[in-house]
Amino acid sequence: MNEPVVSFSYDLNALRLEYKTTCDALRNWPGGDPCEQDFLECKKQEIFRALAEQSLQLTV
Repeated sequence: MNEPVVSFSYDLNALRLEYKTTCDALRNWPGGDPCEQDFLECKKQEIFRALAEQSLQLTV
């Protein structure tokens, strides 16, 4: 079964908040499906990459 793909557009403040809430979700992980925790780890890395890329563009 094909899952739908969704895209988001965030301004920099929203992206920072998304990173913070993802970190909070991982820090307060109550247990459960390990796939959800894996997803949050991947999401955190991708958001961090996006923030780093934006930081580089702002300094150029």
